[in-house]
This record gives sequence, C-alpha cells and structure tokens, in this order.
Amino acid sequence: MEMAHNVSIPELTEAISARLVAQWEAWKNQDAASNNAIIADDFNSFWPDGSRHIGKPTAQQMSEQPITGYKLSQLRVVPVGADAVLVTYFADVNTPGDNVEHQMAVGEVWVKRDGQWLIRGYSGTLMK
Repeated sequence: MEMAHNVSIPELTEAISARLVAQWEAWKNQDAASNNAIIADDFNSFWPDGSRHIGKPTAQQMSEQPITGYKLSQLRVVPVGADAVLVTYFADVNTPGDNVEHQMAVGEVWVKRDGQWLIRGYSGTLMK
C-alpha cells in the first residue's frame, strides 16, 4: 500500500518508530526540551488517570509522572490522510519505587509539519 508522497507503510512505520522511541527516552530522562521537540504545539492528551492536558507537557508535569524504563510493542501505523497517521501500540512501563510493570494501550495521532512527524494527540489507558 502506498501513501501520498510515495511513502510506503513500512517506511512510515520506521520513521514514526524512531521518533516515538526518542520521545519515550526523553520522558524517561526527564528531558523536556527533547520530549517537546517531538510534540505539536497544539497537542492534547488524555493521561492514564483520566485527566486531560492541553499543550506540551511541562518539566513539572514530567517530574510528576517519572518512568525508569519502558518497552513498546505491537506498533501499528495507519494513514488517515496525506500528512496524518493513527499510531497504536502497547507500552510496558516501570516507575520509580516499585517493581510493578504497568501495561498501557496507547493511541496517538501524528501529523507531518514542516517535514517532521509530530505527536498531535495522545491517549493512554492502563490495562488490567
């Protein structure tokens, strides 16, 4: 299947995957500048606790939701337009102070702006 601009699904998935891992690494390292470089200015998110957040995460918000490790799996990228994709995946996340791995189902909307793929919307749901 070909996308607009002659980009295949595997190529698109590879491009998104690299940026997605960079974003998770930035969150783990509490690097707000690197995290937010991958997030659109008009970002909206629904966190696993059900709270809604508008705009890029602040360093304080990141520090209130620290992670010590993560594993992403079952990444799927579905084109929804020439410059927009729906991204779904599972995240196994470790947090400080416990040995519990929190499993989340994640859905994101990514948009291509000025040649870069950016996260426009995020929703994470804790799995039981």
